[in-house]
Amino acid sequence: MKCKKCRKTIPDGSKYCNHCGTPTEKKKLYRRPDGLYEKVLTIDGKRVAFRAKKEKDVFLKIAAYEEKREKGLTFREVAELWKDEHRKTLSESTWAQCYDHAYNEVVDYFGDDHVSEITHKDIKRYMEHLPRSYARKTCSTRLNLINMVLKFAVVEDMIADNPCSYITVPKGHGSSKRRAPTSDEFITVKGSLPLEYKNFPVGFLAVFLLYTGCRKGEALALTFADIDRENMRITVNKSVYYQGNQGYIKKPKTEAGTREIIIPQTLLPLLPDGKKSDLIFCRYPGEIMKKDFFDKAWRYWREQTGLDLSAHQLRHGYATLLHEADVDVKDAQDLLGHADASTTQNIYTEVSKKRKQTVEKRINDYLQ
Repeated sequence: MKCKKCRKTIPDGSKYCNHCGTPTEKKKLYRRPDGLYEKVLTIDGKRVAFRAKKEKDVFLKIAAYEEKREKGLTFREVAELWKDEHRKTLSESTWAQCYDHAYNEVVDYFGDDHVSEITHKDIKRYMEHLPRSYARKTCSTRLNLINMVLKFAVVEDMIADNPCSYITVPKGHGSSKRRAPTSDEFITVKGSLPLEYKNFPVGFLAVFLLYTGCRKGEALALTFADIDRENMRITVNKSVYYQGNQGYIKKPKTEAGTREIIIPQTLLPLLPDGKKSDLIFCRYPGEIMKKDFFDKAWRYWREQTGLDLSAHQLRHGYATLLHEADVDVKDAQDLLGHADASTTQNIYTEVSKKRKQTVEKRINDYLQ
């Protein structure tokens, strides 16, 4: 059976053309008191109403609905369903730190594509478009997110196969690891001590992270009561996490996160004084620093120093200091608050490799 207007084939028994919306019968649609034409259909056991000012537009809406129904949900819609399920297993801080940015980036790219139409090549193309400056873990996180969303679609019978299977991070992408500061960068960090952003001592925060190995959230949660000047110790037993722009206090997610850190003698005189209940690093007394303020302060610090370093890279810098001071892996694990010794060992191994490369270069330069 062909449409009388567009001449395209339509299924026998159809009351309208699913290409142009032209009705195959001349029956008038019901017209509501408000002037809109209406057609009610029962689809999958549910009554669905289609309304428009013109009869033709009603049939076009029906055709569009059928086309969308045939293609299934978009990646954005499936991702939201997956997210509702997956986030129940994660803390707010873990989602914010590990998944949130990657999730938004992946959904922005695939958002309006129907999951039934996403192919193996589409995912490979996305992975190849990622900046080469991304760390391998950053690339893997994005690939893992796509895989989990599409795997969810398979389980829910939205698609038959997962096109993400057997895809890996392309060679040349994500080859860089999160690195520790170089020796020259160490000097620049120490020299940034006087830097302030809107009266917030962002330079001191950077030095503090470098000399203690605290995670950003741990440092922002420290109070003056956590500082034991007499015994030269800092007690870490809480951390700041963010929901949107607002910060909240939480306990460490592992027992290893609760620990004591040695205060280096060079850091002790730099520590300010305050009420025991007050936060050391805050913009206003008694108020946890807002996320956007920290981001702006850190951006200012990077601009002023010319250093492309994150707060976490300064923590890696502290691990490098421990290695160079011949602190063994077990003690370093305790100071860094790593739940798994392999995490500390991996950092130490990387530092050792770089040290050998430096020694090799010095020998070759000397012998030339």
